[in-house]
Amino acid sequence: MSAVDTVMWRGDADRRMRSTICMVEVYDCEPEWDRLVAAHDWGSRMAPRFRQRVVESPLHTGTPSWQVDPDFDLHYHLRRVRVAGDGSMREVFTLCEQLAMTPLDPARPPWEGYLIDGLADGKTAYFFKAHHALTDGLGAILVLAQLHSTSREPIPGKPQPPAPQTEDLSALGVLTRQLGEEVRRVPRLAGMALDGARALTDPKRALSRVLRYGRSVPRVAGLVSPPGSPLLAGRSVSWRFSAFEVPFPAIRAAAAATGASVNDVYLGGLIGGFRRYHERMGVMVESIPVAIPISVRTDDDPAGGNRIAVGRLAGPVGIDDPFERVLTIREQVRAARGEPAVDIFNTIGPVLAWLPGQVLTQFSGTTAQNDLQASNVPGIPWETFVAGAKVERMFPFGPLPGCAVMATMITHGQIACLGVNFDAAAVTEPELFAQCLVDGFNEVLDLAADAGAGRLTHVV
Repeated sequence: MSAVDTVMWRGDADRRMRSTICMVEVYDCEPEWDRLVAAHDWGSRMAPRFRQRVVESPLHTGTPSWQVDPDFDLHYHLRRVRVAGDGSMREVFTLCEQLAMTPLDPARPPWEGYLIDGLADGKTAYFFKAHHALTDGLGAILVLAQLHSTSREPIPGKPQPPAPQTEDLSALGVLTRQLGEEVRRVPRLAGMALDGARALTDPKRALSRVLRYGRSVPRVAGLVSPPGSPLLAGRSVSWRFSAFEVPFPAIRAAAAATGASVNDVYLGGLIGGFRRYHERMGVMVESIPVAIPISVRTDDDPAGGNRIAVGRLAGPVGIDDPFERVLTIREQVRAARGEPAVDIFNTIGPVLAWLPGQVLTQFSGTTAQNDLQASNVPGIPWETFVAGAKVERMFPFGPLPGCAVMATMITHGQIACLGVNFDAAAVTEPELFAQCLVDGFNEVLDLAADAGAGRLTHVV
């Protein structure tokens, strides 16, 4: 396990810091159960990480190891449930909220999948949850793509990889591996020291780099972020889901009209919603602390694990003009991506990994202070099917690592699906908050020359 994944895994020592990522898919009909089971079996062979469990060291310090679960049981991980009540989407999301808040079994591969029957109009839903240490958002999409097909009918001739082989691995074996890794780090550390010594041949340049990095660290770590909004100060262990959708061409059109990126427009819409919510609640602030992930994943990286850095923004809630707000966000995002210390958590991760979970949670203030964390993940751009059922929507939901609101957007075909996970103690008027997000997002979409390309709507 990488150092960053380790920090996420051990963060579960604090219930408020659980790192469970979720996905809700909506199907046009009920998939064939046997084919769904076979698809999960095949997918777990193609992505062996989903057959692996975590093995800790004797002292629960250092990076744990992944081991193929000798007792891997798909019967445990894949379940079938029926939604209560009238089968409405609200009932579905209420069930998914409850499932998301239930901790994963640390003795098994940390994921579960649920086929949810009983929806109105003959539809079916699928709920997937996994620990963030298993993979990041982009990695999750790459893995879930293994379960999807381009055809409603079975496709013959798919490769049938063998089940991954189990290796004996004890806690003592993990400790031995950890010590070996520390020994192997010595030449790298020596090389870094040698590079530092060579830099002293140009002391002025070396000092400039050190000072730039030193000034960057507090910004990346969130130590100089704006104070959180008093309106969103409440924190609990209760999650609530809200889902939205918008035609993706409408977002692209707004991006073209403003000279910004899709991600800038997305953030501008979200922060516009926060502005309206503060106005309606009678509590105005100039800015809120916002965190965004910066992917450092390359084509050579495996699907599992996390390859992300953190960007910090001062969300300009006080800017009324949506065009100015988007451009301000654009410049902040550029600055965040260019921070010298942008990858600081991956750099110091090997040190943090040696801290016990109870100590690691003392660093949670850098995430608990965030009023908003927002991710934008590319989805599957073509029509997809699962075991004979067409996938109509994919709504992603990130965890709440102490923050007030986690928003995640993923594209499915020509539809951008937005999943918002918020702390029930932070957002006390959820229906008003949802309407404010719709209005704030749509005022940004209205900046497009063709403002009729589509608008954000509240699904549930």
